[in-house]
Amino acid sequence: MAKLNLGIEIRDFDLDRMGFSLSVLDPSGKRQMSEGYLRMTLQELGIFANALKAAREDVAVKTFDESIGRSTSEIAPILGIAAE
Repeated sequence: MAKLNLGIEIRDFDLDRMGFSLSVLDPSGKRQMSEGYLRMTLQELGIFANALKAAREDVAVKTFDESIGRSTSEIAPILGIAAE
């Protein structure tokens, strides 16, 4: 079975909500196929992270830090998921 490769990049946040880009990546996990912007409360983010954790056999998550221009795993531990 193929894995869904997702890329996550934090865009903005305040005391109530976090905004981030969620990208579907190609099978190699290096090229973006599509992108969406999500903004949710921290409680909603927790539910979203739990859904990703439950699907870890089917979903691979990469994170990207634009300030350093490369993939990083800094957000994955925040979400409680393993980054690849």
